[in-house]
Amino acid sequence: MKLTPWTNVVVASVIALGATTIISQPSQARHEEGFYCDTAGNKPKTVFLNHRGDEELWISWTSDYFKQAGYDPLRRCRDVSNRLERYRQNRQLKFITTGRMNKQNVICTADRSDGECENLILTLKAGEDPVRALKDIFPWYSETGSSDDGGDRTTHLDVRDRLGIPKE
Repeated sequence: MKLTPWTNVVVASVIALGATTIISQPSQARHEEGFYCDTAGNKPKTVFLNHRGDEELWISWTSDYFKQAGYDPLRRCRDVSNRLERYRQNRQLKFITTGRMNKQNVICTADRSDGECENLILTLKAGEDPVRALKDIFPWYSETGSSDDGGDRTTHLDVRDRLGIPKE
């Protein structure tokens, strides 16, 4: 069977159209274990996917407070999710606490239950109570067995169990 030049054009067009359709469809990305920014729904969320495939909400991004500085909720979600994943992979995410960096209140990592603030997770609004923010941000705060010495109002959330990290 001999193909005419028009047949070749039609076949090539159909193949090109099919490839374009496949490429342009949004992918249903299958995330591996770790943190990622979930953009499904009304507000972005920082989610942890554990080794069993269960998704756990860590932070819902609802505040537009930092938007004028270029950090809308989506950007903060992506930045913080990436930080948390980097800290998890580097074994720097054992405890979450509060501290100060660059003269601002922050939520950060610590290496032990009474450890100092080490790695930035997120910056808080000016004047925001860091301990209250820590309790409000993480929906599972009360389940962590946090240590709160009451004196200087520091709180350390032990997240090792949530991440499947053995305790030393």
